[in-house]
Amino acid sequence: MSGSLNFDKMLPGILRVLLRGAGQVVFCGNAATGLCVLMALYVGGIITGLAATIGLISSTVTAYALRFCKEDIEVGLYGFNGVLAGACLSIFLEHTPQFWLYIILASMLSSILWIALTRVLMMFNIPAATSPFVLISWIFLVMIYVFDSRTLGSMLPIANMQMIVIDIGAIPLEKWLAALMRSIGQIVFADNIFAGGLLLVGIAIATLRGAFMAIIGAFIGVVVPMLAGVNQGDIEAGLYGFNSVLTMIAVGWVFLESSGKTALLAILAGILAVLCQLGLTNLLSPLGLPVLASPFILTLWTILFIVNKFRYWFSSEKTAEIN
Repeated sequence: MSGSLNFDKMLPGILRVLLRGAGQVVFCGNAATGLCVLMALYVGGIITGLAATIGLISSTVTAYALRFCKEDIEVGLYGFNGVLAGACLSIFLEHTPQFWLYIILASMLSSILWIALTRVLMMFNIPAATSPFVLISWIFLVMIYVFDSRTLGSMLPIANMQMIVIDIGAIPLEKWLAALMRSIGQIVFADNIFAGGLLLVGIAIATLRGAFMAIIGAFIGVVVPMLAGVNQGDIEAGLYGFNSVLTMIAVGWVFLESSGKTALLAILAGILAVLCQLGLTNLLSPLGLPVLASPFILTLWTILFIVNKFRYWFSSEKTAEIN
């Protein structure tokens, strides 16, 4: 932990900000984690890594140019949506010359949308999180389909909803471990156990609790779809695990106080994220759109909204008793 802080302080200002922005992909605003995230992206694919890097730079520069809150920029809050938008478009679009322009534009817009959504959602005490990346990616995929279909990839990697019976006990241990790592790797669109391992190390550098939550989230993202009879290939590729991983980290470590009750709530939220993905896959697949991190966002918003309401009711009851 102290080593990562020293590494963070040693870096030049702009490089530190950029790496923190990459680290915020997994809620860790430090440069060491950000370096692990970028390495995972490049392990997933050189083009994906380059697209994510361009997205990171574009979104951060936009925040500086528009003079958004300096403190927010410096902790990387204007970088992670650009990283994800760039990586996403690199997966779903053909790599034509105009493809790079789309990445720059999408990443710039992600910063603008982030501050707009943050201000709107502030009244509900709910974070924008990765919603700008999801919305911008959907908008660009639809617009490119309409106006520039030559750039659209020939096939979107959307999870298969064919239901089958899976014998969990017959699955070898190495497949279990690979599925867990790929579930974490899919946070950056990487169907790769090494990418998942790099992300897990990056999270552990910042927080052991967060890393533990990520592992439990990956486990939920493998077991729950198996029990639901989801296509085994999609489960092994981690397509049903990354949303539960993000949800577990967000609920169990980032946005709520660390406690046993919070851990139980995080587990319930992780299961809900998988169930939400099952429903959204049925809804979005006919439209040719991937679910991306939308199950995580909807689950996080629902959980935080309910928790905030309970806090409000509790404080109201307490005030009434005092009066």
